[in-house]
Amino acid sequence: MDRWWPVTYDFGLIKSDIHSVAALRSEMYEEAGFKATSGWLDDPLEQCFSVLEPLTPAPTKELFIATTFGWTAFLSNGCRGSHPFLPMFQLSKALYVPALRVCQSPAAARYQAVIMEVYDTPQSGADERGYRRSIAAANDGGQWVFEQSGSPYPFEDLSKYEARLKRDRFTPEMLSFYLENLGIPKFTDGTLQPDGISKSFVLAKAEHGHLPSYSLCEAKALWVS
Repeated sequence: MDRWWPVTYDFGLIKSDIHSVAALRSEMYEEAGFKATSGWLDDPLEQCFSVLEPLTPAPTKELFIATTFGWTAFLSNGCRGSHPFLPMFQLSKALYVPALRVCQSPAAARYQAVIMEVYDTPQSGADERGYRRSIAAANDGGQWVFEQSGSPYPFEDLSKYEARLKRDRFTPEMLSFYLENLGIPKFTDGTLQPDGISKSFVLAKAEHGHLPSYSLCEAKALWVS
């Protein structure tokens, strides 16, 4: 997880088993007219991540990984993160389950950000569009901003949102605590590869020939330059 930023800097989680997610996402691709290849992987986590290279501004590969806590993780080959919003939003609405966007920039990134977005059903507190909660503290081009929307969860410490420094209003420690309260334990390699093997599913569209592509090392350089 640590080595594969920026892919793992901004990723998705959906509360469903990987087989249901894979079947539905494949169906969405087919209905949208995308010609894609797909396949299952039972390999060490590093080998599963490696299928995402090269990385590109507009993702062409989606990787779903089973977890030990009952959710499915989502990553893509985006060179600035996994662009989880649309896939998680669509799958949440289709499966009637909660899904998240989880964003925590690496220490080496020039512009830091901590973001949590939750998509869910109206019966679970989301609005009619499927948005449940969004909290973000981010360095937006040199200036820190803090934003929130949706109804707070009971476990949130609302007093933190009044901190003098906007960067202190939503911290990595707060993000971890909130995820734990949503049923997601500390996210580590072990939660994605029990016994050293990951159960994964990959969907791949044609590469965008007009866009640049990057190795993992080249993509990291974009974040620190």
